[in-house]
Amino acid sequence: MRLRRALPWTLAWLLLAALGAAALILDRRQTLQAAFDLDTRILHRVLSQRMEQQEAVLNAVTALAAQGVTDATLAGYVQALTRPYPQITGVQLCPAGGTGACRTLLAPPAGLPDLPDPPGGGPRLLWPPAGPQYALTREGVRVWVDAGRLLPARDRPATPIRVTLDRPAAAGGARLVTFGAPPGPAALALRAAKTLGTALQPFPIRFERTYGAGALPWAALLVWWTLTGLLLAALARLWSARREAARALDDERARAQGIVQASTDGIVLTDPDGRVVHANPAAHGILGSLALGEHLPGRAAFQATLSQAPLDTGAFWQATEACALPAGTALHRDGHAVLVEGSLAPLRGPHGRLLGRVLTVREVGPLQQRMLAQLDEGERRVREHETMLAHAGRLSTLGEMSAGLAHELNQPLTALLSYGQAARRLLDDEDPDLPRAGQALDGMLAQARRAADIIARLRTLVRREPVRRQRVDLPQAVQNVLTLCRADLTALDVTVRATLPPGAAVHADPVQVEQIVLNLIRNALDAMHATPPGERRLTLTLRPQGPDWQLTVQDTGPGLDDAARAALFQPFQTTKPGGLGLGLTLSQTLAQGLGGHLSGGAPPAGETRGAAFTLTLPAWTAPDPEGAPTP
Repeated sequence: MRLRRALPWTLAWLLLAALGAAALILDRRQTLQAAFDLDTRILHRVLSQRMEQQEAVLNAVTALAAQGVTDATLAGYVQALTRPYPQITGVQLCPAGGTGACRTLLAPPAGLPDLPDPPGGGPRLLWPPAGPQYALTREGVRVWVDAGRLLPARDRPATPIRVTLDRPAAAGGARLVTFGAPPGPAALALRAAKTLGTALQPFPIRFERTYGAGALPWAALLVWWTLTGLLLAALARLWSARREAARALDDERARAQGIVQASTDGIVLTDPDGRVVHANPAAHGILGSLALGEHLPGRAAFQATLSQAPLDTGAFWQATEACALPAGTALHRDGHAVLVEGSLAPLRGPHGRLLGRVLTVREVGPLQQRMLAQLDEGERRVREHETMLAHAGRLSTLGEMSAGLAHELNQPLTALLSYGQAARRLLDDEDPDLPRAGQALDGMLAQARRAADIIARLRTLVRREPVRRQRVDLPQAVQNVLTLCRADLTALDVTVRATLPPGAAVHADPVQVEQIVLNLIRNALDAMHATPPGERRLTLTLRPQGPDWQLTVQDTGPGLDDAARAALFQPFQTTKPGGLGLGLTLSQTLAQGLGGHLSGGAPPAGETRGAAFTLTLPAWTAPDPEGAPTP
């Protein structure tokens, strides 16, 4: 028990100590961060100035070389110009286009790397295959810089800081040079990354400084933890003493109040004038809702019955001694008479002073019958609610099936209309083209069979019969859909790029596969209405992916925003005017029923517009010895 009482104070001390420690460590970190930021700004400025100095030397040598001075004179100038800059280790003059050897005006003892001079005279950087050296070149002048001399030890701050200089991203981004020792185990690490130099030398630079555990404010932390521990210990002792004193009083009150509240008899406490001070739940149930301060004799209408002894209500409410209600007393409540029994007793304080009165009352009517009646009423309401829910469920299911059926039959009915109009035009010509009219009629029959297959599949779905899957030639299914959409492709001037390797067979239902592909192509065509002519491209790519085949359909439309992609496969969510928002939802359901899945919606890789959807289906495998395909 003592440990349980001490646990909250211990947790409070730990929390307060942790908050204070965090504040002290944060303050220390901010101080170290400020010093680190100052050092990094100084180092960045120093290195940036040296980059500018190197470019100034390059510009000066280029200007002197343009004046046609001799190499000997120019070498003297170079010596004078580079003497303050130890990082400049070499200067060369190279013919334009790399037609001859470079003339060296300044070189280190180890010599300079031999690099080809790219065409063009503008300023640029040349990089040897390895090492810290690089060259600034302009109009045939090369100034070689040793990056390892950019930051000598005398220019570094007193505190250990590691500086890493990398090549620009255009030059591969490899590490160029590092100053300072590698960081060891650290309790605190500070890092910063910037870009160094001018537009000609945009080198990424990183700064890093680590501090060991000794950098933390241990003395301040110890003082804080000690003070907070002592303070909370004193508060805990005071709180415990106060709590023990109040607990005895609260226990006594709780016991008395618990007895009153738990009693099945109605108990009402009034003041000497008969106004309600307190009433337990049973009293509210018997006498009705009682408000504090309400006059109880005017609310509790006790009356005598034929089987009751005489009742003087005035004397009853003013009784100075305990007084019981006569047997057979009735309480008038909501226009009904309820038989009750009880008593009224005075409540006295010190020296016999009247503090109030306590009324106890209980109902002796058929309580069980009332409970049964309420139970029957509740069961009736539950049955009514269940009936309403079942009716609403049937209406919702009917609505979804109607919308799905309309969406699925829209395509074959549209194709039937197109084929019929085409056949009618061919037959109305003076010289009817009977073969083409026959092809149109064959198309009508095919689409009618397709509609019948859709209805049969929906009936199968309603009956919960298993889907009959078979070997489906996926490239042929895609070609069938493209043939169906040929009129729309021509009307929109859409360029179709199809990569469909032959022999790509999947284990699926042919009608469902064509429905999914048709929905994807229709969505792509709808998305490209706003695309300028000449830029409308429909790309279909079929490729193997493990044990599956993946068909990707991408367009050059405006694409989808984040909100549209988040609700892409949710029913009744659409971005097309007049759309039902069921195409992708039904397609995803069909794909999952075939053991695959449908995903996508984002722009194709490397592009900023358009959308790509990928249908994945299990590849067809040879049947097992029993003749059933192995998915």
